[in-house]
Amino acid sequence: MLFSSIALRNASRVGLRRFPTGHVAANASANTTAIQLRSKASVSGGIPSPVLAQWYKIFGHSGIGYATWLVAGILVAESMTGAASDFVWNSVNEGRTYETVDWTKFKTDDDDDDDDEDDEDDDEEDEEEEGGDDDDDDDD
Repeated sequence: MLFSSIALRNASRVGLRRFPTGHVAANASANTTAIQLRSKASVSGGIPSPVLAQWYKIFGHSGIGYATWLVAGILVAESMTGAASDFVWNSVNEGRTYETVDWTKFKTDDDDDDDDEDDEDDDEEDEEEEGGDDDDDDDD
C-alpha cells in the first residue's frame, strides 16, 4: 500500500539518514537531533505522537467515530478530485462545451423572422381545419 505505516516509517528513516554524520564536535548536536527525530518518527510512522493521540481521542476510540472519519475523508477526497478533474476538463475543452461556447457568434437577425413566419403558418393551418369543406353530409 502506498501510504502504509511501514512505507512511511522507511521513508522517514531514509530522510533522517541524510543528516550529516561526522566525528567533529560541531556535528554532535545535529546527530543528537537526528537521533531524537528518528526515534519519534519510527514510533508513529512519521506522524507526531500528540497528533495521533488527539486523533484517537476524537475518532479512533469508537467504531462510529472511525466510520465518521472514513465517510468524511471519502467525501472530502471525492470533492477535491472532482473539482480537480472538472478544472482539467474545462481547461482542455474551453470553447467546446455548452457553458463555454460564445453564443453571440451564432446570433443572426433573421432568427426572429423565421419564428414569426412559423406562427403565421400555424394560424393558417388552424383556420383551414376549423372552416374546411364538410363532405360528410350528403343529402341524396
